[in-house]
Amino acid sequence: MIEVTQIESPHLSGNLIGDPSRRDLIVYLPPGYAASRRRYPVAYLLHGFGRRATSWIAGPLVERGSFRPSIDDVVNEAIAKHGAAEMIVVMPDGWSRWGCSQWVDSPVNGNFERYVTEDIVKYVDGRYRTIPSRDSRGVFGISSGGLGAWHLGSRNPDVFGAMLLLSADSYFEFTHKPWLYRFYNAVYPNEPNGPINGNLDSWFSYGLASCYTPNVAKPPFFVDLPIEFPSGAIVQDLWDRWLSYDPIVSWRPRSDQLRRLRGIRLDVGYHDEFDLQYGHRLLSLGMAGAGIAHEAVEHDGTHGSRLFERIQLSLAWFSRILRFEE
Repeated sequence: MIEVTQIESPHLSGNLIGDPSRRDLIVYLPPGYAASRRRYPVAYLLHGFGRRATSWIAGPLVERGSFRPSIDDVVNEAIAKHGAAEMIVVMPDGWSRWGCSQWVDSPVNGNFERYVTEDIVKYVDGRYRTIPSRDSRGVFGISSGGLGAWHLGSRNPDVFGAMLLLSADSYFEFTHKPWLYRFYNAVYPNEPNGPINGNLDSWFSYGLASCYTPNVAKPPFFVDLPIEFPSGAIVQDLWDRWLSYDPIVSWRPRSDQLRRLRGIRLDVGYHDEFDLQYGHRLLSLGMAGAGIAHEAVEHDGTHGSRLFERIQLSLAWFSRILRFEE
Protein backbone atom coordinates (compact mmCIF):
# COMPACT_ATOMS: atom_id res chain seq x y z
CA MET A 1 0.00 0.00 0.00
CA ILE A 2 1.24 3.47 -0.89
CA GLU A 3 0.53 6.58 1.15
CA VAL A 4 1.29 10.05 -0.19
CA THR A 5 1.63 12.88 2.28
CA GLN A 6 3.45 16.20 2.54
CA ILE A 7 5.86 17.66 5.08
CA GLU A 8 6.60 21.31 5.72
CA SER A 9 10.25 21.68 6.65
CA PRO A 10 11.98 24.58 8.39
CA HIS A 11 15.25 23.16 7.04
CA LEU A 12 14.13 23.84 3.46
CA SER A 13 12.50 27.21 3.99
CA GLY A 14 14.37 30.33 2.95
CA ASN A 15 16.43 28.62 0.24
CA LEU A 16 17.88 31.16 -2.18
CA ILE A 17 16.15 29.93 -5.33
CA GLY A 18 12.68 29.90 -3.82
CA ASP A 19 12.00 26.17 -4.07
CA PRO A 20 9.08 24.92 -1.96
CA SER A 21 9.69 23.95 1.65
CA ARG A 22 6.60 21.73 1.62
CA ARG A 23 7.47 18.43 -0.04
CA ASP A 24 5.80 15.20 -1.04
CA LEU A 25 6.63 12.07 0.90
CA ILE A 26 5.85 8.62 -0.46
CA VAL A 27 5.52 5.77 2.03
CA TYR A 28 5.17 2.10 1.12
CA LEU A 29 3.49 -0.05 3.78
CA PRO A 30 3.98 -3.83 3.50
CA PRO A 31 1.09 -6.27 2.95
CA GLY A 32 0.86 -7.29 6.60
CA TYR A 33 0.91 -3.77 8.02
CA ALA A 34 -2.84 -3.15 8.28
CA ALA A 35 -3.68 -6.53 9.78
CA SER A 36 -0.97 -6.60 12.47
CA ARG A 37 0.35 -4.51 15.32
CA ARG A 38 3.99 -5.39 14.78
CA ARG A 39 6.68 -2.80 14.11
CA TYR A 40 8.84 -2.71 10.99
CA PRO A 41 12.32 -1.59 9.94
CA VAL A 42 12.49 1.22 7.41
CA ALA A 43 14.47 1.60 4.18
CA TYR A 44 14.80 5.17 2.87
CA LEU A 45 14.97 5.27 -0.95
CA LEU A 46 16.47 8.40 -2.59
CA HIS A 47 15.76 9.33 -6.21
CA GLY A 48 18.28 10.66 -8.71
CA PHE A 49 18.93 13.87 -10.62
CA GLY A 50 15.88 15.50 -12.19
CA ARG A 51 13.40 13.22 -10.43
CA ARG A 52 10.87 13.82 -7.67
CA ALA A 53 9.45 11.61 -4.95
CA THR A 54 6.30 11.11 -6.99
CA SER A 55 8.37 9.70 -9.85
CA TRP A 56 8.43 6.41 -7.95
CA ILE A 57 4.64 6.05 -8.24
CA ALA A 58 4.27 7.38 -11.80
CA GLY A 59 4.05 3.88 -13.28
CA PRO A 60 3.16 1.52 -14.62
CA LEU A 61 4.08 3.18 -17.90
CA VAL A 62 6.47 2.97 -20.83
CA GLU A 63 9.27 5.52 -20.47
CA ARG A 64 12.02 6.00 -23.09
CA GLY A 65 11.19 2.65 -24.60
CA SER A 66 11.32 0.73 -21.31
CA PHE A 67 8.59 -0.45 -18.97
CA ARG A 68 8.55 1.44 -15.69
CA PRO A 69 6.56 -0.26 -12.93
CA SER A 70 5.16 1.50 -9.90
CA ILE A 71 7.30 1.14 -6.80
CA ASP A 72 4.61 -0.71 -4.83
CA ASP A 73 4.63 -3.45 -7.49
CA VAL A 74 8.44 -3.56 -7.30
CA VAL A 75 8.50 -3.94 -3.51
CA ASN A 76 5.60 -6.41 -3.41
CA GLU A 77 7.45 -8.61 -5.90
CA ALA A 78 10.66 -8.30 -3.88
CA ILE A 79 8.79 -9.71 -0.89
CA ALA A 80 6.91 -12.38 -2.83
CA LYS A 81 9.71 -13.63 -5.09
CA HIS A 82 13.14 -12.32 -4.10
CA GLY A 83 13.52 -13.07 -0.42
CA ALA A 84 12.88 -9.58 0.95
CA ALA A 85 11.19 -9.36 4.31
CA GLU A 86 8.30 -7.00 4.92
CA MET A 87 9.49 -3.49 5.72
CA ILE A 88 8.41 0.11 5.31
CA VAL A 89 9.99 1.97 2.38
CA VAL A 90 10.08 5.78 2.57
CA MET A 91 10.74 7.95 -0.50
CA PRO A 92 11.52 11.62 0.23
CA ASP A 93 11.64 14.42 -2.32
CA GLY A 94 15.09 15.86 -3.11
CA TRP A 95 14.27 17.82 -6.26
CA SER A 96 15.62 21.30 -6.89
CA ARG A 97 14.98 23.63 -9.81
CA TRP A 98 18.58 23.05 -10.94
CA GLY A 99 18.10 19.26 -10.88
CA CYS A 100 18.67 17.69 -7.49
CA SER A 101 19.75 18.62 -3.99
CA GLN A 102 22.25 15.73 -3.93
CA TRP A 103 20.72 15.29 -0.45
CA VAL A 104 23.25 17.70 1.10
CA ASP A 105 22.82 20.95 3.03
CA SER A 106 23.11 24.10 0.90
CA PRO A 107 21.80 27.65 1.26
CA VAL A 108 20.86 27.54 -2.44
CA ASN A 109 18.57 24.49 -2.35
CA GLY A 110 17.91 24.04 1.36
CA ASN A 111 19.32 21.77 4.05
CA PHE A 112 18.33 18.39 2.66
CA GLU A 113 20.59 16.34 4.90
CA ARG A 114 18.88 17.76 7.97
CA TYR A 115 15.51 17.51 6.24
CA VAL A 116 15.87 13.74 5.91
CA THR A 117 17.74 12.92 9.11
CA GLU A 118 15.71 15.18 11.38
CA ASP A 119 12.34 16.06 9.85
CA ILE A 120 11.46 12.95 7.89
CA VAL A 121 12.82 10.31 10.25
CA LYS A 122 11.00 11.94 13.17
CA TYR A 123 7.78 12.19 11.16
CA VAL A 124 7.91 8.57 9.99
CA ASP A 125 8.70 7.19 13.44
CA GLY A 126 5.86 9.25 14.91
CA ARG A 127 3.23 8.31 12.32
CA TYR A 128 4.01 4.68 11.45
CA ARG A 129 4.80 1.52 13.39
CA THR A 130 8.53 1.58 12.85
CA ILE A 131 11.32 0.16 14.94
CA PRO A 132 12.73 3.57 15.91
CA SER A 133 16.39 2.59 16.00
CA ARG A 134 19.39 3.15 13.74
CA ASP A 135 19.85 -0.61 13.66
CA SER A 136 16.50 -0.88 11.91
CA ARG A 137 17.00 1.95 9.41
CA GLY A 138 18.76 1.75 6.06
CA VAL A 139 19.28 4.31 3.32
CA PHE A 140 19.80 3.61 -0.39
CA GLY A 141 19.46 5.42 -3.69
CA ILE A 142 20.27 5.55 -7.37
CA SER A 143 22.78 7.90 -9.06
CA SER A 144 22.53 11.25 -7.24
CA GLY A 145 20.42 9.32 -4.76
CA GLY A 146 23.31 6.89 -4.38
CA LEU A 147 25.57 9.82 -3.56
CA GLY A 148 22.87 10.93 -1.13
CA ALA A 149 22.79 7.51 0.51
CA TRP A 150 26.56 7.70 0.90
CA HIS A 151 26.41 11.21 2.33
CA LEU A 152 23.59 10.52 4.78
CA GLY A 153 24.77 7.07 5.80
CA SER A 154 28.47 7.83 6.24
CA ARG A 155 27.81 11.05 8.18
CA ASN A 156 24.89 9.90 10.31
CA PRO A 157 25.55 6.43 11.75
CA ASP A 158 23.37 7.32 14.74
CA VAL A 159 20.41 7.65 12.35
CA PHE A 160 21.06 4.93 9.75
CA GLY A 161 22.55 1.54 10.47
CA ALA A 162 23.18 0.51 6.86
CA MET A 163 23.61 2.10 3.44
CA LEU A 164 23.52 0.84 -0.12
CA LEU A 165 24.75 2.71 -3.20
CA LEU A 166 23.19 2.04 -6.60
CA SER A 167 25.36 3.50 -9.38
CA ALA A 168 26.36 6.37 -7.11
CA ASP A 169 28.05 9.57 -8.28
CA SER A 170 31.76 9.04 -7.66
CA TYR A 171 35.29 9.59 -9.02
CA PHE A 172 34.53 13.21 -9.88
CA GLU A 173 37.98 13.79 -11.43
CA PHE A 174 37.04 11.33 -14.17
CA THR A 175 33.26 11.52 -14.38
CA HIS A 176 32.32 15.11 -13.53
CA LYS A 177 34.95 17.35 -15.11
CA PRO A 178 33.89 16.49 -18.68
CA TRP A 179 30.40 17.87 -18.01
CA LEU A 180 31.80 21.30 -17.21
CA TYR A 181 34.12 21.38 -20.23
CA ARG A 182 31.40 20.20 -22.61
CA PHE A 183 29.08 22.87 -21.23
CA TYR A 184 31.72 25.54 -21.84
CA ASN A 185 32.26 24.25 -25.37
CA ALA A 186 28.54 24.49 -26.05
CA VAL A 187 28.22 28.16 -25.00
CA TYR A 188 31.58 29.54 -26.23
CA PRO A 189 32.26 32.37 -27.08
CA ASN A 190 29.37 33.48 -24.85
CA GLU A 191 29.73 33.44 -21.07
CA PRO A 192 28.02 30.65 -19.10
CA ASN A 193 24.68 31.96 -17.91
CA GLY A 194 22.77 29.18 -16.22
CA PRO A 195 21.29 25.85 -17.25
CA ILE A 196 20.20 25.51 -20.87
CA ASN A 197 17.17 23.48 -21.90
CA GLY A 198 18.32 20.48 -23.87
CA ASN A 199 21.90 20.63 -22.56
CA LEU A 200 22.26 18.11 -19.74
CA ASP A 201 25.87 19.11 -19.09
CA SER A 202 24.73 22.62 -18.15
CA TRP A 203 22.18 21.25 -15.69
CA PHE A 204 24.79 18.99 -14.11
CA SER A 205 27.23 21.90 -13.85
CA TYR A 206 24.85 24.31 -12.14
CA GLY A 207 22.94 21.65 -10.26
CA LEU A 208 26.00 20.19 -8.60
CA ALA A 209 27.61 23.60 -8.01
CA SER A 210 24.47 24.66 -6.13
CA CYS A 211 25.17 21.78 -3.75
CA TYR A 212 28.98 21.72 -3.56
CA THR A 213 30.07 25.34 -4.17
CA PRO A 214 27.13 27.61 -3.36
CA ASN A 215 27.81 31.35 -3.28
CA VAL A 216 25.12 33.48 -1.64
CA ALA A 217 26.70 36.64 -3.10
CA LYS A 218 26.22 35.64 -6.77
CA PRO A 219 22.58 35.87 -7.84
CA PRO A 220 20.63 34.70 -9.71
CA PHE A 221 22.23 31.22 -9.71
CA PHE A 222 24.17 31.55 -6.43
CA VAL A 223 27.01 29.23 -7.48
CA ASP A 224 30.71 29.20 -8.20
CA LEU A 225 31.71 26.89 -11.03
CA PRO A 226 35.03 25.18 -10.23
CA ILE A 227 36.59 25.66 -13.67
CA GLU A 228 37.49 29.05 -15.14
CA PHE A 229 35.87 30.17 -18.37
CA PRO A 230 37.14 30.27 -21.08
CA SER A 231 40.64 29.08 -20.12
CA GLY A 232 39.53 25.81 -18.56
CA ALA A 233 41.84 26.26 -15.58
CA ILE A 234 40.81 24.43 -12.43
CA VAL A 235 39.95 26.70 -9.50
CA GLN A 236 41.56 24.41 -6.97
CA ASP A 237 39.88 25.57 -3.77
CA LEU A 238 36.47 25.24 -5.41
CA TRP A 239 37.28 21.90 -6.98
CA ASP A 240 38.52 20.63 -3.62
CA ARG A 241 35.11 21.46 -2.18
CA TRP A 242 33.49 19.35 -4.89
CA LEU A 243 35.90 16.52 -4.15
CA SER A 244 35.06 16.61 -0.45
CA TYR A 245 31.68 15.10 -1.44
CA ASP A 246 33.20 12.42 -3.71
CA PRO A 247 32.98 9.00 -2.02
CA ILE A 248 36.47 8.00 -3.19
CA VAL A 249 37.82 11.00 -1.25
CA SER A 250 35.35 11.39 1.61
CA TRP A 251 35.60 7.82 2.91
CA ARG A 252 38.91 8.59 4.62
CA PRO A 253 37.73 11.31 7.02
CA ARG A 254 34.54 9.31 7.62
CA SER A 255 36.23 5.97 8.25
CA ASP A 256 35.28 5.84 11.93
CA GLN A 257 31.62 6.46 11.09
CA LEU A 258 31.74 3.83 8.34
CA ARG A 259 32.99 1.22 10.77
CA ARG A 260 29.94 1.80 12.94
CA LEU A 261 27.51 0.76 10.21
CA ARG A 262 25.95 -2.71 10.24
CA GLY A 263 26.37 -2.99 6.49
CA ILE A 264 27.67 -1.19 3.38
CA ARG A 265 26.92 -2.39 -0.15
CA LEU A 266 28.06 -0.98 -3.50
CA ASP A 267 26.05 -2.00 -6.58
CA VAL A 268 26.77 -0.79 -10.13
CA GLY A 269 26.51 -1.89 -13.75
CA TYR A 270 29.78 -2.35 -15.62
CA HIS A 271 28.20 -0.77 -18.72
CA ASP A 272 27.27 2.44 -16.85
CA GLU A 273 27.03 5.30 -19.35
CA PHE A 274 28.59 7.68 -16.82
CA ASP A 275 31.43 5.22 -16.03
CA LEU A 276 30.50 5.15 -12.35
CA GLN A 277 31.76 1.58 -12.06
CA TYR A 278 35.27 3.01 -11.74
CA GLY A 279 34.30 5.13 -8.77
CA HIS A 280 32.65 2.13 -7.13
CA ARG A 281 35.78 0.05 -7.70
CA LEU A 282 38.09 2.70 -6.28
CA LEU A 283 35.86 3.22 -3.26
CA SER A 284 35.79 -0.52 -2.63
CA LEU A 285 39.58 -0.77 -2.93
CA GLY A 286 40.08 2.11 -0.54
CA MET A 287 37.72 0.77 2.10
CA ALA A 288 39.08 -2.75 1.74
CA GLY A 289 42.61 -1.47 2.28
CA ALA A 290 41.48 0.25 5.46
CA GLY A 291 39.70 -2.84 6.74
CA ILE A 292 36.19 -1.34 6.40
CA ALA A 293 33.76 -4.20 5.89
CA HIS A 294 31.50 -3.90 2.87
CA GLU A 295 30.11 -5.74 -0.15
CA ALA A 296 30.72 -4.70 -3.76
CA VAL A 297 28.78 -6.20 -6.66
CA GLU A 298 28.58 -5.45 -10.37
CA HIS A 299 26.04 -6.48 -12.98
CA ASP A 300 25.91 -6.36 -16.78
CA GLY A 301 23.45 -3.45 -16.97
CA THR A 302 23.78 0.25 -17.69
CA HIS A 303 23.21 3.18 -15.36
CA GLY A 304 19.53 2.48 -14.84
CA SER A 305 18.57 -0.40 -17.13
CA ARG A 306 18.19 -2.86 -14.25
CA LEU A 307 17.14 -0.39 -11.59
CA PHE A 308 14.00 -2.10 -10.33
CA GLU A 309 15.69 -5.49 -10.16
CA ARG A 310 18.52 -3.89 -8.17
CA ILE A 311 16.02 -2.27 -5.81
CA GLN A 312 14.52 -5.68 -5.16
CA LEU A 313 17.93 -7.18 -4.45
CA SER A 314 18.69 -4.19 -2.22
CA LEU A 315 15.60 -4.87 -0.14
CA ALA A 316 16.61 -8.53 0.17
CA TRP A 317 20.04 -7.33 1.39
CA PHE A 318 18.49 -4.97 3.95
CA SER A 319 16.42 -7.92 5.14
CA ARG A 320 19.65 -9.65 6.16
CA ILE A 321 21.34 -6.58 7.61
CA LEU A 322 18.70 -4.58 9.50
CA ARG A 323 17.29 -5.56 12.87
CA PHE A 324 13.68 -6.75 12.64
CA GLU A 325 12.85 -7.03 16.32
CA GLU A 326 12.68 -4.37 19.00
